Amino acid sequence: MSFLNDVSVVWIKKDKPVSINEIYDVAVNKKEVVLDKELLKWLQYGRSLLEKKLDKNEIIYGVNTGFGGNANMVVPAETIAEHQNNLLRFLSAGTGPSLPPEHVRAAQFLVLIAVCRGWSSICPETVEMLAEHLNKGIIPLVPRYGSVGASGDLIPLTYIAKALCGKGKVWYDNRELTASEAIEKAGLHPISLQAKEGLALINGTRIMTGISAIAVVRLEQTLKAGIAGITMAIEALQASDEHFDPRIQEIKNHSGQKAIAATLRKLLKGTRQESLLHKLKQQPNLCSNKGTATRLDSTVQEVYSIRCAPQILGIIPESLAYTKTIIEREAYSANDNPLIDPNTGDVLNGGNFMGHYIARTMDALKLDIALLANHLHSIVALMMDERFSHGLANSLSPVPGIYQGMKGIQLSQTALVAAIRRECSPSGIHTMPTEQYNQDIVSLGTHAAQDVAEMEIKLRDVVSMTLITAAQALALRDNLQIIAPEVAAFYHAVRRFSPFLDKDRPLDEDIARLSQAIITNELPLPDIILD
Repeated sequence: MSFLNDVSVVWIKKDKPVSINEIYDVAVNKKEVVLDKELLKWLQYGRSLLEKKLDKNEIIYGVNTGFGGNANMVVPAETIAEHQNNLLRFLSAGTGPSLPPEHVRAAQFLVLIAVCRGWSSICPETVEMLAEHLNKGIIPLVPRYGSVGASGDLIPLTYIAKALCGKGKVWYDNRELTASEAIEKAGLHPISLQAKEGLALINGTRIMTGISAIAVVRLEQTLKAGIAGITMAIEALQASDEHFDPRIQEIKNHSGQKAIAATLRKLLKGTRQESLLHKLKQQPNLCSNKGTATRLDSTVQEVYSIRCAPQILGIIPESLAYTKTIIEREAYSANDNPLIDPNTGDVLNGGNFMGHYIARTMDALKLDIALLANHLHSIVALMMDERFSHGLANSLSPVPGIYQGMKGIQLSQTALVAAIRRECSPSGIHTMPTEQYNQDIVSLGTHAAQDVAEMEIKLRDVVSMTLITAAQALALRDNLQIIAPEVAAFYHAVRRFSPFLDKDRPLDEDIARLSQAIITNELPLPDIILD
């Protein structure tokens, strides 16, 4: 079968970088991976260079020496292969619940990408079997806790390597099996680790990078939904869009600010609703010659959550763009140790397994998540209080005094935003020495990545609550015929997952449906385009 022009597969070729969307497609959408034949030949050549060095009894870290703090010990030549198997035994010390299958698939894919760079001197047969596990859907059960993100994700990656050898437990065919059972049912065979292969498979940043990739793709979608929710609120509150004038953004000249403002303008284009601010400005200044101050019916500017949305939230798309660059670089790196130059056979001892780039960028994203959560919490508060909603009923009740409307949603949203704030603490600052002081600095990148993944889920629920609340406000305002066409279209899309609240009912399932729809392309999410 030819896959040459098949967009349903992801090709792995020599010198072909990987994109964050390809990671997502393999991990979440279960795209098949295909190995280029020329790549396998090249990997075989690189492997032969290592074997020549072993034939000469050269000392190579982790191949014929001890690991980490035991690197001053040389092991007998006849135990070199067993040495790699023992590595998987003593590192099988993870704890906690299993990682989500999509996170494990992302890591499996990134192990494959890393060793296919050719600097790990792994056998082509092992590479092929790793691809088979991905394509057949053999997903190792990987404990959540164990990685300090320094010598890579040693402990969690051990469970992926063990599964290739027919050891441990996996998820296959919608049930938990032993790895050996799953391999047999899939028509495959377990591998036997050769010199260096165990270390090559587990020594790298593949877990933290895979989790980060999935979280960032979803965070982009969540941000888009949040911006759409703000436009719904603007129309529901009869607020002005004049604050998004491009001249204001240009003179500040932040690309993210300009992008958010442009998205807001595009969504609000064509509205026929006259804002309260516009009406106010059309009034003649009756007090100009009276020598006294006169109170207006409203202010001549919107509150900050409306007026300053581009300036507040503009940093987020910039941060996401930078983070995607970091993730893609990390994903397409050879990140184990030692590296074997595939052209010369030179042994290079270094530290590409350190996860500080991922740790730092994920820790920064926590602040972006909290920024959007806080912002939407303020937007919802405006719509829920008749003092600020310009005539909407308190709690957006369809029948004030009888039904409580969105009161439960607001309480639940406040709880989520508080949780997000608490989780903003950076992981990377908590480094501490471990492993005989060999790993005296650690990144805790996997901690940071897991935090972001879980915070994104909370944020998505915050966004969903905002959409449900704004849709209720628009319905009560009864202005759907005159609001911007794109906002109206988004309103109707939201209504497919959360009907109008005409009397109190449970809304937890509405929130869950809408949160899922945000990441499954079931809503007309706007583009946010950086210049």
